[in-house]
Amino acid sequence: MGTFFVEVQLASPARPDRRELVKLLVDSGSMYSWVSGALLRELGVQPSERRRVLTIEGRTTERGAAEIMITLEGRTLHTLCLFGEPGDLEVLGAYTLEGFGLAIDPVQRRFFPAILYGAVAVV
Repeated sequence: MGTFFVEVQLASPARPDRRELVKLLVDSGSMYSWVSGALLRELGVQPSERRRVLTIEGRTTERGAAEIMITLEGRTLHTLCLFGEPGDLEVLGAYTLEGFGLAIDPVQRRFFPAILYGAVAVV
């Protein structure tokens, strides 16, 4: 299976006109998107909460989290993002991908529309 990077634009919901172009590793195995905390703070984003996460190395840790605006393939949505620390990979995670309704093809290194589970009425 291949991995790939994607360019996205990030912004603070409070300052949507100030955007930063970043390259993120597409990682559907990561629940959340992770971006440099220093960059998020430069954009005016401050952590609104802390989330406990399990790292790829199997360690449990905590990171700050906040809502950000992310532009991917011409669409802009709000998503939850973790504040990365030095040494953390910057990734586009499953929560964000599902928000955009996208799945990944790691072989072709591209996105495609996902068929997501939703609530249905049972009569």
